[in-house]
Amino acid sequence: MNTPTKAKANFQHVLPAANLIKGRHPFIVDFCRDKKVLHIGCVDAGIMEERFQNNELLHQKLAQVSPFLYGVDIDVEGIEFLKNNGFDNLWVMDICDPKQQAALANIQFDVIILSEVIEHLNNPGLMLDAIKQLMAKDTALLISVPNAFAAKNIWNMIKRQEYVHPDHNYYFSHVTFANVLTKSGLAVQENYIYAFNPVAFKRSHNIVKSSYWYLHKRFEESSANWLLFLKNIGLDFVNDVKALPENLLSWFLYKRSGFFGDGLMAICKLSERN
Repeated sequence: MNTPTKAKANFQHVLPAANLIKGRHPFIVDFCRDKKVLHIGCVDAGIMEERFQNNELLHQKLAQVSPFLYGVDIDVEGIEFLKNNGFDNLWVMDICDPKQQAALANIQFDVIILSEVIEHLNNPGLMLDAIKQLMAKDTALLISVPNAFAAKNIWNMIKRQEYVHPDHNYYFSHVTFANVLTKSGLAVQENYIYAFNPVAFKRSHNIVKSSYWYLHKRFEESSANWLLFLKNIGLDFVNDVKALPENLLSWFLYKRSGFFGDGLMAICKLSERN
């Protein structure tokens, strides 16, 4: 009697061409322009007030381009802060609770933003299942997560350190990110990798900041004080020298693949089986 053979699991996955974008917020804001948007996790707990003062809060930026912007978060104080600063259509809400989610049931959104959220959760699949209840056929879910294989993570591992937010529960790669989304009944339409390090976009040996614009800006910041100007340039030079090993590693990695970027982003629709 022949023993049935088990099919070998395919552990090797060929990565597609990398669609690398500079930063995270600019792309998200442009994607939401003139659309009805639900921003899940609209509070940036711990650093929200500082970012708000610097006009760097994502919800702030979305309000400048979306005529119909809604926001939900479980952070009571954060939602109150946003309301006190002129934002409306805000709810303190656990999106996974059907009773709480009912407040949004009659609103059809063009875009749902879930940026840098699911890595904080105990059960990302539960969140994605809940979000599907708010999606129509044409609703786009834009979701982003930190990248497990970011160049900065590899550099820190070489230094025997782990660079990670203390509240994160997961790392995602291109494949595991896609698995979570598809197993939750979402169809991935587009994939992107975002990066913050300029080395990712130069992809060359030139990693020293020395442009006229940069020097002029530093001079203006020094209020025409030559000693301060020279001190700032000297500090920049020292910082560049210190960062040289990391930038060289990043340059090498980015020459190989854009998938060493800081984070992963996907635009999804409901799959046909829903």
